[in-house]
Amino acid sequence: MENNVIIKTRNVDFYYGSFRALTDVTMDFEQNRVTALIGPSGCGKSTLLRLLNRMNDLIDGTRVEGEILFEGRNIYAPDVDPVEIRRRIGMVFQKPNPFPKSIFNNVTYAPKLSGITNKAELETLAEQSLRQAVLWDEVKDILSRSAMTLSGGQQQRLCIARALAMKPDILLMDEPTSALDPISTAKIEELIDELKRLYTIIIVTHNMQQAARVSEYTGFFYIGKLIEFNNTEKIFTNPAVKQTEDYITGRFG
Repeated sequence: MENNVIIKTRNVDFYYGSFRALTDVTMDFEQNRVTALIGPSGCGKSTLLRLLNRMNDLIDGTRVEGEILFEGRNIYAPDVDPVEIRRRIGMVFQKPNPFPKSIFNNVTYAPKLSGITNKAELETLAEQSLRQAVLWDEVKDILSRSAMTLSGGQQQRLCIARALAMKPDILLMDEPTSALDPISTAKIEELIDELKRLYTIIIVTHNMQQAARVSEYTGFFYIGKLIEFNNTEKIFTNPAVKQTEDYITGRFG
């Protein structure tokens, strides 16, 4: 599976204090593909997602062992800047979390922090990002309005646009549709399909139908271990491990 691997984990163990949340996780994530992480609550899939852009650094008493290689370089090496990693590996969370600012300022907030001050450049970037998130037509006339006035589905697409404005290589999505209605969910799924042409996407989802619809690869986690990792069709039609089959057919979890 080494054709275009952009990020890989090697023998990763992760601890919250003395609790081991992940055990010996080794997997490769291919460029411009969607990889879904599935498994019951508390199995470590969101923990793994947050490890990939060093979000867990922000929690006291955590420790990572093993390697996470992004373009061949261990992102936990002492000389690596976590801020730079988070710029290149963007994140969209479960609940839409727009800033209490205008729609325009939501999208341009991080680019401004990173030093882009030219108004025309910021306007172009905002339009590009909102177009990529299929939100531009809905908001182009109300960019100065508070992001809090948007619907939940629009807010989530705005959060995706905000992540894209930093021009990341990878987009991490932690259950991005679990707080949304079916129509908004379908829009985000269509969007994921569009975005993989430009980005590598790793999505944690509770919804197995969603994993089957949007991803090329699926990893099944159970109690902190990667039980099975393969192309999605194989995982859902002919899993190699009985535990995976039991989970997918609803016999446990």
